[in-house]
Amino acid sequence: MATSRQLREQIAAGRWDAALAALYGGSEEVLSRQRSRYGAALEQFELYYGPGRQVQVYSAPGRTELGGNHTDHQHGYGLAGAVTLDLVAVASRNEDGFIRVKSRGFNKLDVIDLTEEEPQQGESTHSASLIRGIAEGFRAKGCDVGGFDAYTASDVLRGSGLSSSAAFEMGVAMILNTEYGCGLDAPALARICQFAENTYFGKPSGLLDQLTSAVGGVLFADFADPTAPKIEKIHADGVLPEGMTLCVTDTRASHSELTGEFAAIRNEMEAVAACLGGKVLGEVDEKRFWQELPRLREQCGDRAVLRAIHYFEENARTLAQRAALAAGDFAAFARLVEKSGHSSFECCQNVYCASSPKHQGLSAALAISQSILAGTGGAWRMQGGGFAGTIQAFVPDALVKRYCAAMEALFGPGCCYLLSLREQELCGSCKHKRMPCGMVKVHRRRAFFCFLERSAALRLCVCTQSAHIVLVGLKVFCSLARSAEEEGVDAFHGIEAGLDHIEQQLRNERDGEREQSTSKEEISETEMVRK
Repeated sequence: MATSRQLREQIAAGRWDAALAALYGGSEEVLSRQRSRYGAALEQFELYYGPGRQVQVYSAPGRTELGGNHTDHQHGYGLAGAVTLDLVAVASRNEDGFIRVKSRGFNKLDVIDLTEEEPQQGESTHSASLIRGIAEGFRAKGCDVGGFDAYTASDVLRGSGLSSSAAFEMGVAMILNTEYGCGLDAPALARICQFAENTYFGKPSGLLDQLTSAVGGVLFADFADPTAPKIEKIHADGVLPEGMTLCVTDTRASHSELTGEFAAIRNEMEAVAACLGGKVLGEVDEKRFWQELPRLREQCGDRAVLRAIHYFEENARTLAQRAALAAGDFAAFARLVEKSGHSSFECCQNVYCASSPKHQGLSAALAISQSILAGTGGAWRMQGGGFAGTIQAFVPDALVKRYCAAMEALFGPGCCYLLSLREQELCGSCKHKRMPCGMVKVHRRRAFFCFLERSAALRLCVCTQSAHIVLVGLKVFCSLARSAEEEGVDAFHGIEAGLDHIEQQLRNERDGEREQSTSKEEISETEMVRK
């Protein structure tokens, strides 16, 4: 561990550049901004909690919804990607039984007395309720957690559909998980965060947002069993073809106060399910749904039926999107993105509030997107809970300037964000400098086992049939990394040396196998000649 000052000095000196580049991109402009951002967060921590404290730094990404709009809470399929907008948290454990969190942009310092376990009056609409709920979620799993002091700085647009709440929740969860050695995996952390949001904050959200923030990359999830969702991680590299940019436009109308509108979608879907003998639409036979439409219209109303139609069709589209990504067929994926957006508009009806028809920022953004992108190979859709917030568009590079200018003319300068998908899972428990490296992961139960997640090391470990070579190689490279760090050298140089060693060992092994194979073939030919 290091003090906040020591970490600031390391960041300013460029010692974190490899990690920051893995998370945000490697251009000097990006690195300079992130150095400043992390340094400022550490300075603010000192301002609120004093200098000289041992701290750790955490990162939790926002997400963009790629498919499965309002399907997760009905036990359907979801598809989302972690993005480069994230929450950064500086934290230090304390022993007084209080959690204190100061968040940039908010005047209030949240102070949670952990002896008060139940939801507190007047707290339900504030972040304090999420913090308290997450702590209780850990305790419900038998984890002995306690207090900490933290400062958070989030780039995830609040109330935008990019899941700023999930990023905040995951940041808090990672702090507790690491500081108190709980060792819970990503799905478990996500369920704790969902519990806090549902029970303490009062928002009936699904689980996809939290899972994506916890796991990273592109995530396909099957929520048939919401207590143990089946997760498939699709590596983000290669999802977007060359020449295509992911643009997210903030229409600058927050949906943070629209919990009732979101709840109505879920309630109406479940009303239809109840008429067919299920609790959620995922438990309902789709064929029977179509057969009983007249009765369902009469009992539940047209809007509820249309939202159920959206669920069944969106669920099928999400499976098709997954297949398109697996096949590398972006054109097919883009067509499905458009269809998803139209279904949200026409059937789910979560693009604007019927009670406020004069305010239709999402509708305007989608209309302009269509006028620019139709027929170009791009795609556009609303995302998230809806009614306000952001839209998503896949824009050919040649049209990015025109597209951003059109969005800014509607919603103001800086409303259009050019994003990348973020590959790494951040466990927050990295033993190397205790930093949110994203590039380095340490197995929670075997600290010696360390590897670069996206490197040849992982691929070689998967492909090789020699456990001995891998074990030796990994031990060697971990030793090199540890030695380098002890000598004050950037640990990544040591890791690279270790990877080179593994690669050479594998080459040697393959060469040996070829020689053995050749010898066997020669022996076999000799024997045949003799015969």
